[in-house]
Amino acid sequence: MSDTKVLESGIKPPNNAPIENKTYAESMVTLLTRSNPEKAIAEAIEHLIEKKNNWETNELTSANDILYGLLQHCQMLNNAMIGSDSMAKNLRKGLGNYIELKGYKFNDSTPLITKIIRCVFGVDRKRVNAYATALKIAISEKVSVMDLPKYLKESGGIEEVRRKINKPTKTMADKVKLGKAVLQSDAIASIQSDSLNALYSTSSTNEGVVLLATKEDDGSFAIRQVVQSNSAVNSALAACSSIGAEKEKAKEVEAGFKALEEDRLAAQAALKAA
Repeated sequence: MSDTKVLESGIKPPNNAPIENKTYAESMVTLLTRSNPEKAIAEAIEHLIEKKNNWETNELTSANDILYGLLQHCQMLNNAMIGSDSMAKNLRKGLGNYIELKGYKFNDSTPLITKIIRCVFGVDRKRVNAYATALKIAISEKVSVMDLPKYLKESGGIEEVRRKINKPTKTMADKVKLGKAVLQSDAIASIQSDSLNALYSTSSTNEGVVLLATKEDDGSFAIRQVVQSNSAVNSALAACSSIGAEKEKAKEVEAGFKALEEDRLAAQAALKAA
C-alpha cells in the first residue's frame, strides 16, 4: 500500500499542525497504510467514533474545533477511497463491509462522504445531512483537507456553509451568457439560400439568428422563417445555457485535475525529502 496515495488524500499533517491533531493524523496514516486496507477502514471509523464520543461527553468547551477536526478526518477517509487503484478499491470494499456489519441502508446514489458521515455520527438524519452537505460544498469548492477547519470557521460554521447550496438560480442574462458558447461550437449544418439571405436584415446587432424550422416526413428540416428579434435570440441562447455550463464545468474539472497533479507531485517530493 502506498504512502503516496495517503499523502495525495491530504492525510499527512503539515509540520506546523497542532500537536494533538498532528499525532492523531499520523496515527490515521499508519492505520490506513497497513497491509490490509479492507480491514483498516473499519478500525479507522471506530477510532473516529471513539473520538466523537469523547468530544460529545468531555470536550464540549471546544466543541466546534473538535467537530471540525472530526469532519477533517472524514474528508481524509473520503479522499483516500477515491480512485481506481487497488488501495482505494480495498478501502471502499472495507467500508461496504463495515456498513453491512452495522446494518446501515444507503441508496446507490448516496455520496461516499455521506456514508462516512453516517458511519461516524450515527443515524440522526438531520445531523448527518448537515455535516455531509457542508463537506460536499467544501469539496466542490476544492477546499483541501488541511484547510477544512479554517474554511468552516471563516465561513461562519456548518449552517452558513450549508446555505450556499440554496444560492439564487441563474438570471436570464447569466443563461444567455452561458448559451453563447454554442455560437463558437462546430456547425451542425451549413445552408446557403437566396431566400434566406433576402429575409436576413443586416441592421440586426444580434450575434445570431433563430431559424424556425419543421421536420418533414422525408427526414429533412424545412426552414420557415428567419427570426432576428432580441428576445427570440436571447431565449434560444438561454435554452442552450446547459451547454455553456458543461463547458465551464469541464474547465473547472481540468483546473482541478491540474491542481491535484501539482499536489501529488509536491507530496511525492516531500516523501522523498523525508
